[in-house]
Amino acid sequence: MNNSKHSRNPFRKIGYIPPTKEILEIAFQKAKTPRSRKKKKRLSREEKIAINEGDKISTIASEIIDKLSNIVNQFPWIYDIHPFYIEICDLLGSVDKIKRILGRVDGISNQIREIEREQIAKLHQTNHPIEMAQIRRESSGRFSSLVRKADGDIKYLIRTVKKLKTVPDFDVSFPTIVVAGAPNVGKSSLVKEISSGSPEIGEYPFTTKEIVFGHRDFRFIKVQIVDTPGLLDRPFKERNIIERQSIASIKHIADLIIFMFDMSSDTTISLDEQIHLLEDIRKEFPDTPTLKVLNKIDILSEKDRTRAEKLFEKHLQISLQDKIGLEELIIELKKEVNKILKKEKFKEFLSLTISDEYMSKEDAIDYDI
Repeated sequence: MNNSKHSRNPFRKIGYIPPTKEILEIAFQKAKTPRSRKKKKRLSREEKIAINEGDKISTIASEIIDKLSNIVNQFPWIYDIHPFYIEICDLLGSVDKIKRILGRVDGISNQIREIEREQIAKLHQTNHPIEMAQIRRESSGRFSSLVRKADGDIKYLIRTVKKLKTVPDFDVSFPTIVVAGAPNVGKSSLVKEISSGSPEIGEYPFTTKEIVFGHRDFRFIKVQIVDTPGLLDRPFKERNIIERQSIASIKHIADLIIFMFDMSSDTTISLDEQIHLLEDIRKEFPDTPTLKVLNKIDILSEKDRTRAEKLFEKHLQISLQDKIGLEELIIELKKEVNKILKKEKFKEFLSLTISDEYMSKEDAIDYDI
């Protein structure tokens, strides 16, 4: 499991990426300001011109390299990125392409430094002011040509990062509960009801609705609870390839799925379709436990509730409207989280989160430690 500082959305940490036109404009503008130097020996006119032209070449080169290096240095985590964010990045762009672009941008910096050394050496081989100015202009042209070659690459980074920054700021080191079920079954309301604080609202790639995600503290353990409207709410056979990829990304963070049923007259899809949706989800997430929850029991008859018991076997019955069954749900979630924490991927997280010094005997029993 990735417990690094990049466990949250790493793309949000990326700062401003300047376009190539701006990089060149700033570099050439800086070169117009002469460097201040301590007066040493008396210099000839030719020596002064050589120094001035050399300063301009070095200033332009250093400014360009500084800007390009700043771009590259914002992506060190791209080589150790969590699978969830790899999937998301490949939906909106491409991790491999970003790596190739960073390599090319870094290569341009090296080429510019090499050209600077080469052109400065040329300046020392002539005493003619006209030739010196020509060397400086030649340097500027070569610098500009190299930077402009990166124009498409840098535009790609700007576009892709802008989209990736909108991805919800999940912490992939936390156990995550994903809420699924038909539209209007009460998924977002459940997230809000069982979260410890106010849930956040965010976007998710290729969905038309905002997602709701919150947290709940089970003593020393913080758990993420996520509703994903537009993804796990209708039959998979209706999905296009992009939507299927987006669903696949959730596999990397889903440790438990709460599947909510609705048997009331308010349901948007039939009970049979809801059952098929549950089967789809189980096939797609074969290693993720599923907790079945029947909502809206406040408007269901005893006959419907009895029928649910026969259909769904082990499940919980709740009413978000009347706050019925929520305590039982929390207790069951705590049990499930206890099981989740025994998985290999949470061993490191648990050792960092829970210290024997602060844990009571009761806590240790709760988490089988």
